[in-house]
Amino acid sequence: MFETFDNRVVLRATLEMETALSVGSRLSFEPTGTDLPVMKGPDGRPFIPGSSIKGAVRALTERILRSIPNGKEKGLWACDPFADPCVSKDQAQVWLRDSETEHLVWDEACTACRIFGSPWMAGRVSFKDAYLENAEDLPVITQIRDGVGIDRDLGAARQSVKYDFEVVVSGARFEIEILAENLEDWELGLLLSVLHFWEEGYLPLGGKVTRGPGWGRLKNLRLERIDQSNLLAYLTGSQVPQESPNRYLQAFQEYVNQHLGNGEG
Repeated sequence: MFETFDNRVVLRATLEMETALSVGSRLSFEPTGTDLPVMKGPDGRPFIPGSSIKGAVRALTERILRSIPNGKEKGLWACDPFADPCVSKDQAQVWLRDSETEHLVWDEACTACRIFGSPWMAGRVSFKDAYLENAEDLPVITQIRDGVGIDRDLGAARQSVKYDFEVVVSGARFEIEILAENLEDWELGLLLSVLHFWEEGYLPLGGKVTRGPGWGRLKNLRLERIDQSNLLAYLTGSQVPQESPNRYLQAFQEYVNQHLGNGEG
């Protein structure tokens, strides 16, 4: 999986928020600080942790894979990593003790764990922290919003359960960068298909998404591929040309048609 370099694909895009964004750090050290401040870097500017981006992308990928009937039999499936993992802790500990059986961890892993990783093997897709890139263009960067707890019996605001939280304002733009290493073409096509939901504005990010924040669109998606055919040129400083995602989307479509077959699913 990682023993040799086969390919590395760099995906870059701009996330433009259509609503506010709530990615909380859960703690403020300011005496008059908000109950839930947004994540900020050393320069005080908000950023989106790569873990938050990965979590949202993986969750949607798993939902899509679980919608495939009998997907496990067809090589397109996602386990429940908490309730029913594809490789249990006990299995992994036994298999990883012996070089003759360690390949079973990969063989038994679901599609999602093979791409995004599990406790027993590293993922092949990495998500960088996304930093705000248009702070100078925004009238303000963050705002404070009020929230209240709801009484489930009365359906109204509950007394003495008021809080506030910080959000990044709508119109904020973040630079997204994703690194995919040694993916097969169809696996990259699956990832690009999931990102298409984000391009359409249907992949919420952060907290409180059912109340409005977190909705944006991925724009200007660019793809660069480094493989054995251009690795030497890349290492000596040559520019890597951008590629169209169509090749990988087509590979995913062909993989699905081949493995589902006969109109199944």
